[in-house]
Formats: sequence, structure tokens, C-alpha cells
Amino acid sequence: MKNKILSILFCVICINASSVTFAQQPEIISTIINEEQNKERSDELQQMLQFIDNLYDNLQSRVKNGEKIVIFFDPAHGIDDDGKWEGEKTGRLSCTGLPEEYYSLQLSRKLYQLLKKNPYIEVVSTKDYIDALEGKTDNYYNITFKETVELAKNAKAALVISEHLNNTASIFKAYGLANVKGIYITYSNGNAYLTHIREEHKGFLTLYNKFDASGFSFQLATKVKQKLSANGLRVNSWNYGTVADDRFTYFVNYPISVIFESGFISNPDDEKILSDPEYQKLIAQSHYDAILETIALTFGIDISGFWGPRMVDNVNPSRNLLLLKLSRIACYYIAHSDTEKGVHVLSLLLKECDPAKDAAIIENIQDMKYRIERSKEFYTRAIALKKKGKMKQARIYMRKAISLVSRSPVFYELRKTYRAEYNGLKEVIEQTSVAPRYPVPSTMVNPLASSITKPVLVVIEKNMTPQEALFNALQCDEALLKKITSQFVQANIKVGKKRFEKPNKEGIYIVQLTAKGNVKDVKRVAIAKLDPFKYQNQMYLKNSYCAPKERNKSL
Repeated sequence: MKNKILSILFCVICINASSVTFAQQPEIISTIINEEQNKERSDELQQMLQFIDNLYDNLQSRVKNGEKIVIFFDPAHGIDDDGKWEGEKTGRLSCTGLPEEYYSLQLSRKLYQLLKKNPYIEVVSTKDYIDALEGKTDNYYNITFKETVELAKNAKAALVISEHLNNTASIFKAYGLANVKGIYITYSNGNAYLTHIREEHKGFLTLYNKFDASGFSFQLATKVKQKLSANGLRVNSWNYGTVADDRFTYFVNYPISVIFESGFISNPDDEKILSDPEYQKLIAQSHYDAILETIALTFGIDISGFWGPRMVDNVNPSRNLLLLKLSRIACYYIAHSDTEKGVHVLSLLLKECDPAKDAAIIENIQDMKYRIERSKEFYTRAIALKKKGKMKQARIYMRKAISLVSRSPVFYELRKTYRAEYNGLKEVIEQTSVAPRYPVPSTMVNPLASSITKPVLVVIEKNMTPQEALFNALQCDEALLKKITSQFVQANIKVGKKRFEKPNKEGIYIVQLTAKGNVKDVKRVAIAKLDPFKYQNQMYLKNSYCAPKERNKSL
């Protein structure tokens, strides 16, 4: 009898303890937890939700009672283990050859000083980065995004921020440094190219956390855009400066996070602005003001004044917190390959959103749902084709499935499943292929021995005539030059399905000549590798068929 009483008492205690745990969560959250049959996952979900509550629940009262809002300041790149700046190693250099960290640290120091002076904010980071922010040193060390998330969690940070600068790939930078319009020699992976740079990448943007359904990250990015634009700074054209970029998954495991990209150091105009101390102050002040305003709009607490923290009317922090929790639960399931539950939670999240207030959040959720469901369709189709022995078709559909879930860490397990199947199909195709394989020749023909039929690289620069461009490329005699020019300008360049143009505009052209020196074909390209085995051009490659026999062999 005693044992029965103890058993009943134990059950009552467990039930009460369980109900207390779930009573802290809204009904929709409790239902999801109760439906989870896997105890390990249930425990992990509850721990995650408890962590979120510890950060954001009832933040108004906690701040009024003396608790500070913790912000983790992520070091932007930094010095690697080999003692070199990551910006220098990875080509993140400005037009004047300075690494990204040079400008990042200047902006970060100014923002740090503003945050530090606010009595309701505590800034945390690595010790060496805090020393750099304090001006005690100019050096700090690079840490991984995973380390950032762990450090932010341990510090119970409400927000992760990082001050970065943008750049363009070296293939679109003149002589490896400046992204300016025109035709220039560019470099990529040790190779030289002729590139027609038609677009200049410039202006600021903010990468916000796509999985933050509270709206904090998006609102912060929007506030930054409004403030910097009002002060005359240029917004980048990518999503009008507020980017829920799929590549922005650096802090995917953290609830709220943003990366400020305050301009393109590969653009001369942007670098000029970023090197101006007054503009640096303006940018930092805009970031600071945007952070405080977004805290007020999301969590209902104004910490911007000397009067102390004040409650903000017409803000529903509980609703914002509910949306954040649902988005994190969905991410949890998707990251653990349970896409069915992940999509279910995303559907619940959509029902909780207000179309009038949450348009950006809804768009991001719908995009996630579409990519999961569509990739599953392609995967299922590929498996069906595989069973029928149609391996090449199966591989096409599997590649489509992979492309929909590429890059983002939240899709890592799903992508791993697709890739395993894709690689298996690839092996089957290679084993059954009967196509002959020819060995690569051990010796190559001297690139200087150009024939007249080797394609000619012709570069028409701004304010240059076609005849001048052809002479630079071939340096042929007057009669041949006149003949080729007359035929070249009459050629039709395809620029669309049914649109053609004459080759008289600035650009890079590939000209195919016949053995008699007639123009056979003309194509316009954006990029051409400076390959003397493939093309002839006297100006860039010193290998024109028409040039004198004694030629300079250097590039």
C-alpha cells in the first residue's frame, strides 16, 4: 500500500512538474512539444525555448529592475593562426590595398563607444577584440562563426552584431583592386583575364537573419537604411539594402543577429567615404540609433534617454517572442532532417503572422517552405527514375533538388542526403559509360605560332573606333586592316533571341577569320581568358599572326 501511495505521489509530482514547464509556453508551442515522441528532441526543444525566454521574455521589467541588454560584438575576420589578416589572404582588399579589417575596426570602435556609454547595454566579445575596440591594440584574432554563437550563448547575448565591408570578386576588379566600369585586366586563381566590367558594386546594405521571425533583424536593417539614406549615403541595389541573404547563415543558430556591410571598399567612391572620420561617426551613430529604436519596437522598452528605461505603447513583445520561437522550432526540425515537422511548424507560423505587419517575414517563411517541398519533389522524382534505370535523368532531378537547398547550414542534413544519392548516380553513370577517354598531350604547340584562323581578341575601348581596336589586336598592313574593318562593322552581334547589333560599341569581341583573311564570325563576350594558346592579340598576348617574327614573349 505504501509503495502504491509513493507511486501515485511520484506521478502527481511528475505531472505537476510537466505542467509547470509547459505552462510557461503558449498553447501552440506546448502542443508541438507534447506531440514530440522523441524524448531527446523534446528535451532539446525545451532547453532551446528556455534559452530564448531567458534572453527576451519580460525584457521590459528586467531592464527596469537593473538587468542589462547584452550585445555580442563579433570580430570581423581578423588575424589567422599564420599571423596574416584574413582580409589580405582572401583578397578582401580596398582600392588602395588595405584589408577589410582596417576599415571595419574604425567603424566598430566608434559604434562600441556609443554602446558602452549606454547604461542599459553591456558589450561582450573576445578579450583581444575588446582590447582592439578600446584602442589598446590594433590587432585581434579571427574566430569561426560557430565560436561566435557559442560565446554569445554563454554571455546570454540578446543580439549578435558584426561590422563588415563589402567587396567584389577579383575577376571584376581592375588590376585586382578597383571595381570600376571599363575593360581591364583582372585576375582569378592566378589566371589573367580581359574583363568588361559593366557594373560597379557600391553602397551599403545590411544582412539580416532570415530565420528571425520576431522581425527584429529585418526592422533593424530597415532602420539602418532609412537613417543612412537620409544622410545622403548610397544604398546598394541588392534588395534595396535589406538582405535576407541565403548566404547569411553565419549565425543561423542564434535567434537575432545582423551584419552591417557599410560599403564596397573595392569601389573608389565608397572607400573615399569610408576613410572620412566624419562619415565613420555618422555610420556608427546610425547603427546605434537603429539598434535602440528596434529594441523599443520589438520588446517595448526605450533605453535611448537619460530619463531611464520607459515602456513603449502599442508594442506586443509576447507576440514577437511567439513568432521567434516558432521559427527556431522549425529550424531545429529542418536541421535534424525532419522536414515534415519543419514544414508543419512553418505553416503554423504563417497562420500567426499578420499580412499587414509581417510581409517580409511571410516572404521568407514561404521561401523556406517552397524550397523544402520543391526539393523533396525533385528528390522523389529522381529516385523513381533511378528505379527505372534512367540514371542520367535521375541525376538531373537530383541536381535540381541540391540547388534548392544549397549553401544554408539549416539545410545541411537534407543537402547531405541529396548529395549522397547524386554521387551514387554519378558513379553508376561513369561505370556504365563507354565514351572513349583520350590522354592529354604531353607537349603543347608554341602559342606564338599563331595561324590567321586562330580567334582574334578585339577590344573596343571607350571613344575608340573599330579600326583602331583591330589594329591594336593584329597590327596588320593597311590593306588587310581596311578589308577586315569593313567586314567587321557589317557583322551582326546577337544580343537577344531576335535582337542583333553592330560591333561598334565598347566591348570585348572574338573575331574568327578565314584562311584568306575574311571575317567569318564575330561574338561579343564579357570575359576572355588571356590564353595565347586559344586567342591571338598583339597588344595583350604578343602573338598576332600579322606581327613581325621577332616578338616579345612576355605578357
